[in-house]
Amino acid sequence: MENTGRNIWRNALAQNGLSGQGRFWSIAFLTLFLSLWILPAEGWTQVGGGLSVMPTRIVFEGRDRTAEIVLTNRGAEAETYRITFKSMRMLEDGSYEDIEEPRENERFAADLIRYSPRRVVLEPGTSQTLRLMLRKPADLAEGEYRSHMYFRAVPKPSSASDIEEPDLKEDQINIQITTIFGITIPIIVRHGDLSSAIEFSDLALDLPIDTLGLPNLSFRLHRTGNRSVYGDFTITYIPDNSDKEYVVGWLNGVAVYTPNLTRSLFINIHMPEGVEIDRSTFRISYRARKSDGGGILAEAELRFPPE
Repeated sequence: MENTGRNIWRNALAQNGLSGQGRFWSIAFLTLFLSLWILPAEGWTQVGGGLSVMPTRIVFEGRDRTAEIVLTNRGAEAETYRITFKSMRMLEDGSYEDIEEPRENERFAADLIRYSPRRVVLEPGTSQTLRLMLRKPADLAEGEYRSHMYFRAVPKPSSASDIEEPDLKEDQINIQITTIFGITIPIIVRHGDLSSAIEFSDLALDLPIDTLGLPNLSFRLHRTGNRSVYGDFTITYIPDNSDKEYVVGWLNGVAVYTPNLTRSLFINIHMPEGVEIDRSTFRISYRARKSDGGGILAEAELRFPPE
């Protein structure tokens, strides 16, 4: 964040003909727009400004040709949102980066989707339905295509003009930062006979060095095939000295998108009150959503302590 902030500062100065050294700054104040985008995990989600989006994931497969997304303003002020597409790459740790140059086997859905409207104005408490239509060309190659629909808040005109210009000396500068909130959701098109498989590796139980931390189970997912996987994790604690089993960890809405082959994760362990980690087995399960059949995608067990 430190380097990013420094680069934003330098770029802003350069774009306004300014330099941080060797000259006086004659500009009274400078407005920087900081854009924050969020990728939701499941259901509906709400971001700054009060925008909620439902659903947060669209998949076109089989005979699917249309879909709808409902936008709702749960805030106290009217807001305007611009709707576009972004090409984004998932990294191994689950974070994302914007794609500048596509890599091999990266396929995008933006050119296959028509949608309306592309800009909405929402009064407080009102909703707007966004309609999507899939158009696949006859020669479309088999595979999975993904782009991220981006709902970006449009700054109000008053954002940069309502602040009274401070009384600055010639060699001083004042910066106003306006945060622009947005949210992205994946739009996926599956074409052809696609399949995938998933398995675990490198399971490890990490215990805290003090009583303030939580233990966690770390692992890697390995995907094979030509379609992405998406589902929920549960971790079950099975002590050797008891017939009881306890669900002690969970993580919902986790994907491994094509063309990624691996993803590294960890899940915090929440032991029930009065139950201590002893000789036991930890079972981790990765299950598809009910809308996708709800079946087990992968499962593995870890003995503690290691034998």
